[in-house]
Amino acid sequence: MSISVTTEQLPSSRRRDSAPLSPSAVPDLALLPAPLASNALPVGQLVSKAAKLDPTTLEERDYDDVGTRWYKDVIKVATSDGRFIASLGGVLLVQYPEDGTEVGTIEAPHQRVRLLKDADAALQKVVSSDETKAWLKEQAQKGDVGFVVATREVTNASYKRAKLVDVGNNNWEVHREVGSENKSTGKRRPSGLEVDTGSKTDVVGVVVRKVVVEGDEVKLGAEIAAEFWN
Repeated sequence: MSISVTTEQLPSSRRRDSAPLSPSAVPDLALLPAPLASNALPVGQLVSKAAKLDPTTLEERDYDDVGTRWYKDVIKVATSDGRFIASLGGVLLVQYPEDGTEVGTIEAPHQRVRLLKDADAALQKVVSSDETKAWLKEQAQKGDVGFVVATREVTNASYKRAKLVDVGNNNWEVHREVGSENKSTGKRRPSGLEVDTGSKTDVVGVVVRKVVVEGDEVKLGAEIAAEFWN
């Protein structure tokens, strides 16, 4: 997946104990079905279908941050409920969307990817308290538990529908929609997608790994889908 970005390393004061992280080290992040306020989805969060537990034992030195001055993503959106289905990256041309879906765009003047320097060590810090261990065992009995190891935050983001222009060979050029007319009603529909997180900074992408509980041992498993926010 290709995302359109302009790289800007964060100030060295935020990274005082290590060399700057290369943007090439940033993993692919799964698109959330709907953006969330940044404080609702911190890196290090434990999450299940029924509950979420924010980290209290992680410190700034446990994280890596990569910031960029510009972010653009072309996305597929469910027409019925506005749910984000898939990221297409920073592409210019797309194929016409199938029935029940449309194309949208996310653009923001700034993004930050935050990830854990050592996800395995961070998990052990998070589950070091008896309270967290009890929560984890209870949730694991009900189903999968995930550990958020990376997020993508966008600041002052704009979420828009896309206008598609036929350029031939089953290719359609993506343009940000300013507003379009519904041919059946003659009324103009708004160009914006219905996103309101109540926050200046939104989380739009995430990497989640499964937490494996085997008796008293807790460890990280494979990466899993962002199903906990569906």
